[in-house]
Amino acid sequence: MVDLFHYWLFNDDAVHNVILTLIYIWILINIGKWAVDKIIPDKQGKSFWALAGFLLVHAGLGTLLLWLLGGDFFQDWTFTGWFWHDVTLWILVGLFVALCTLFLVRGIRRLSSIKKVISMIIFLLVGEFIVGSFVMTVFHGAGRSVTMNLDSPTIVAEDANLAINKIRMKIPNGHENGISLSVSRFEIIAVDLESGEREWSRKSSWQEYVLGLTDDGVMVVNGKAEELYFLDPATGEVRLEEEDWTETYPELADNLSYEQADYYLDEGGSIYLYALNSKYYRIADGRMTEDPAYGKELQKGFFGDGENGEAEEAQQIVQKLYPDLLEAQPIIGTNKDGSMLLMYKEKRNQDQMMIARVSTGESRVSWKLAVDYDHQEIPGESPVGVFFTEDAACIQAAGKLYKVSEQDGTVDFVYQYRWNKKEDIMETP
Repeated sequence: MVDLFHYWLFNDDAVHNVILTLIYIWILINIGKWAVDKIIPDKQGKSFWALAGFLLVHAGLGTLLLWLLGGDFFQDWTFTGWFWHDVTLWILVGLFVALCTLFLVRGIRRLSSIKKVISMIIFLLVGEFIVGSFVMTVFHGAGRSVTMNLDSPTIVAEDANLAINKIRMKIPNGHENGISLSVSRFEIIAVDLESGEREWSRKSSWQEYVLGLTDDGVMVVNGKAEELYFLDPATGEVRLEEEDWTETYPELADNLSYEQADYYLDEGGSIYLYALNSKYYRIADGRMTEDPAYGKELQKGFFGDGENGEAEEAQQIVQKLYPDLLEAQPIIGTNKDGSMLLMYKEKRNQDQMMIARVSTGESRVSWKLAVDYDHQEIPGESPVGVFFTEDAACIQAAGKLYKVSEQDGTVDFVYQYRWNKKEDIMETP
């Protein structure tokens, strides 16, 4: 019961505070009107008990509204950083402001009462909320279950302490001939790994491939627009265009491919590419060399570098030491100090998956963490991605980024890619 009163207090949520202010103003106006009616002789107004009933009803409705604000109900009415979502919301907000201004001017000219003007504004707000919710539902998946997937390798920009990913939002769009249809939205998003807040985001597209981090910035190839460019990892702005880049490497002018498969970036930021003249090049430290042997490096983009042997060895450890864990799978590339990360389920068909740091020499679990699990993940791809900072494991699952202490599994923050904001740790499973 005490928690209900917390909804009537101002906090750090701007949307909550605006709605709460409007509710307080509406209640104070009605109390003031009741007081004025009592002062004026022969004025017929509400009785005290009618006023008390009015306040009680509005307190209940206000509490319900503020409670809904605390969940996901109104999340689609906040600016999230997803380009088309925010453009649509700006149009709806602009339309509401324009109509309110029109009715305010009209009310002043006709000397309408304040109550009548406020009632009209509330009517407009409710009407636009209904119409706007329909628009957001149809075009942006508001109130529906959407699927969030990583659509690029995770780029860790250590100088800026950012994790950069291209994210795909898959919005269900009905069924046709037994086939599920969907619409996809794409955004390149950079998350500050210290604060857990969004640093920047920019609109992306289906055939825009985020390849990795180089000395020139984040390398991006757009197959549809047939362009190549580099983004500043700290700001997301274009740092270097293709024309400027090929001035440094004139052999590549008119020879660049715009297919993702023709590029491979190693951990040091070296670029291996297969040009249209059927030659293989390597660009590193500002120098370009040509060698047919570089073709073997490009194959690593498909087959990895020794991952098959590591996966087989890790799976043998799981079968030997952790046979009782349900659907246990080792997370490749996480071996460290005689341990590795493992994902498994505690119950079949549950909505969460356990991530655990386990020993590779004995049956021992150092820590475990429950993360959200997406049953609609892309076939053939792991539902969990992992990368590491100096002292933490960063786990990406079901459209969320968990920063977890390597020492004891304590969650530092959880970032939600759909809403582009940090979640309350207390709400984390």
